[in-house]
Amino acid sequence: MDKSPLSPLFDPRSVAVFGASPSGSSVGGLAYANLISGGFDGAIYPINPKYKKIGETECYRNIAAISKEVDLAVIATPARTVPGIMRDCAATGVKAAIILSAGFSDGDQKGRAYESQVMHEARKGGIRVLGPNCVGLVRPWLGLNATFLKSQAPKGRLAMVSQSGALISAIADWAGPHHSGFSAMVSLGSSLDVDIGDTLDYLVNDPKTDAILLYIEGVKDAPNFMSAMRRAARLKPVIVLKSGRHAVSARAAHTHTGALIGSDEVFDAALERVGAVRVNTLGQLFAAAELLANTKKTSGDRLCIITNGGGAGVLAADRAGDLGISLPPLSEPTRKALDKILPAFWSHANPVDILGDATPDAYGAAVKAAIADAEVDGVLVLLTPQAMTDATVAAQAVKDALPKRNSKPVLACWMGEDVVAEGRILLSEAGVSVFETPERAVEGFSYLAQHHRNRKLSLEVPRARAFEQGLDLDGARMIIANALAAGRSILSDTESKALLSAFNIPVNLTFEAKTANEALIAAETVRFPVAMKISSPDVSHKTDVGGVKINVAHAASVTRAFHEIIGSVKSAMPDAKISGVTVEAMSHLRQARELVIGASRDPVFGPTILFGAGGTMVEVMKDSAVALPPLNSVLSERLINRTRVSKALESFRDYDPVDRAALVDVLKRISIIVSELPEIIELDINPLFAGPDGVLAVDARITVARPPSNDGRYDHMAIHPYPRHLARQTFLRDGTPLTIRPIRPEDAEHEKQFMRDLSNEAKMMRFMGSVNELSPELLAQFTQIDYRREMALVAMAEIDGQSVQVGVARYVINPDWKSCEFAVVVSDRIQSQGLGTKLMKGLFKAAQDHGLHVIEGTVLRKNTPMLRLMKDLGFTQRPDPDDHDVVIVEREL
Repeated sequence: MDKSPLSPLFDPRSVAVFGASPSGSSVGGLAYANLISGGFDGAIYPINPKYKKIGETECYRNIAAISKEVDLAVIATPARTVPGIMRDCAATGVKAAIILSAGFSDGDQKGRAYESQVMHEARKGGIRVLGPNCVGLVRPWLGLNATFLKSQAPKGRLAMVSQSGALISAIADWAGPHHSGFSAMVSLGSSLDVDIGDTLDYLVNDPKTDAILLYIEGVKDAPNFMSAMRRAARLKPVIVLKSGRHAVSARAAHTHTGALIGSDEVFDAALERVGAVRVNTLGQLFAAAELLANTKKTSGDRLCIITNGGGAGVLAADRAGDLGISLPPLSEPTRKALDKILPAFWSHANPVDILGDATPDAYGAAVKAAIADAEVDGVLVLLTPQAMTDATVAAQAVKDALPKRNSKPVLACWMGEDVVAEGRILLSEAGVSVFETPERAVEGFSYLAQHHRNRKLSLEVPRARAFEQGLDLDGARMIIANALAAGRSILSDTESKALLSAFNIPVNLTFEAKTANEALIAAETVRFPVAMKISSPDVSHKTDVGGVKINVAHAASVTRAFHEIIGSVKSAMPDAKISGVTVEAMSHLRQARELVIGASRDPVFGPTILFGAGGTMVEVMKDSAVALPPLNSVLSERLINRTRVSKALESFRDYDPVDRAALVDVLKRISIIVSELPEIIELDINPLFAGPDGVLAVDARITVARPPSNDGRYDHMAIHPYPRHLARQTFLRDGTPLTIRPIRPEDAEHEKQFMRDLSNEAKMMRFMGSVNELSPELLAQFTQIDYRREMALVAMAEIDGQSVQVGVARYVINPDWKSCEFAVVVSDRIQSQGLGTKLMKGLFKAAQDHGLHVIEGTVLRKNTPMLRLMKDLGFTQRPDPDDHDVVIVEREL
């Protein structure tokens, strides 16, 4: 309900400039001049005790001298003065500040002290701070240029957010000649307060912003980043350029998994999870800006290429193949249309080669036909300047061929320079994105296609599954606690497998033996043949040091193998602490493939999960993929499919396909382990045998550490996992068993049926309008929620042996992050059973756990039962000043 707390920053009514001057060479002077010349229609107040006037405008000694309210302070004074300025701003009610000044954390110890003082004053006064050490903020639609840039960015519908001020400057200078306009340009600087996540949260709701470009050097707050990115990318294309792709991690790795996961690979996994599109070069970012500023969204990845030069068409087709962009065959109507206007020997295929002597009419007709083809999602028009070609007239023909309401993107590449320059300008002015090379044009289209693909993937519904039963969380926690109490950070093989078994992951029976005689007893217990392995917290790769013997078939062989293993490891690693050996049954899983599944802790994004080809050559093969937990069946399948070994999981030669469901189940259970047990730093199952009859964890290694004492339940996670602790069993008044639990993506069918079964009156009361069927987008929005920002509790009743959804209550956190807005609806057949009260009380607890202070909502005045429930639950009620038919209800938590 509340306005964004960043509104005073992005949409101010008045601005004060500290350090304003008549000089065009100072930061404050440039910022003030930009505000004056930008066309901002709010009040602008220069502040500098050195001047009485700047031009014809009164200049103030300090902000207290201004009698009017100031929304935004732009500060361009030495770092030592900023804490005092912030104190004065807080005293006069300023709500946002842009600190252009440097010399804070980028400087010496004094600078860091100034930074601490600035934030102390800002928090005390409720001031949101952009910067310090930033270029500032541009809002072209408002005429607001609160920067010291020399270029004015034109108006448009593209937002640019950057951790580099230099990049903002370059893009602002590039924008004009390329007919690319911006809704916002934001330089984050040191992100002392306002960061990427905060900025995205504002821009995703900005009606002037259709797409967002990000330049990132690092992520400070991964949970906020992931949450904001996910929300933004679901609604608008988000293109990300991140520098530092080849930075080497200094983190020592105890396991295969730790050695394989690099920080850039994790960042890729993070972007894939939220649905953003990554580019790797500045040129690609410029191409994305060109495209998104001028081009329609696409509804697929099918591209039609039109060219007057075979070579150019082949280059474009090659790049399309690299990027997974399909070139569909032309439909029969399209071929017939082209036959009428092209020579008989045109290509009759895609790319459409209209030949070197193609006339402007041929270009126009080809573009019209391609746009009309139902099998085509986008059109790329290539022109090479040949003797018979007039590039400008051809461009005009393409422009004229565009329908007034074109729903498909049309891209162009007029190759060359001088001869094609006028044609490029003409196309660009017509809203066609123009590229200099065929490859860059195809890359541009791929960004649109990938955004469409990401949105489509986000609507996939995971397979329904039973609510996790039989997970022994308490037992797993005790295993870890005992190891930590003993001063150990690495669990033994038997402890590691016991922990996996507590989460119902199949493991082979394993015993630990400190002596040869204990090894013999263990071997007789599990039955021959057995495998024997060194038991040592210091040995990560047992095979490398002679620490493994397999197919030990006889009693005498056990004693010999025991001494050989101990001797070999002592020789290779004299300082290793050796506990003995483990003895386990040889695994005989039919047609087993050796895989690796693991988890590791990234310093930025927290737990990550790895899947790939396993065995002793895992690091050499390097066939693995990484994902961020939590995982469901859809996400697990995607992780598997990103590896080469996934092909070996299917049928080939005389091998049957592996039990894919069992493999996915292990990934989901590993996800639960790292979500619920923040003590786990690394986890390695190598090998995990997978065959047609199931899976088996043959070797496991787990590293643990005490989490910070002040961490909350899921503070170690970049993505908030399913809050299973909120689930509870209860009964309706008539004795019907009831489960109230958080909603999950697998509930899509339950939610859809629940909405279908609601009466029209109930739908009107809930949505204050007519809703017949939930669209796939709305269904995903309702069931695939971000638990860090919202909560939905579903009531599942056991009726006639079936689990049926009979109610749902949800809240969404307001922009102030202190309050939330709720909604609740109960099935028409479950009335007067106290269900509404149970759902609301569950919602209260979830909101309190999240640190929220107020819950509020809107109720139709005629919804008497709901208003009565609100009164019983302690809500205050007041009329909505904007709608007489609505009552606003509110309650402190």
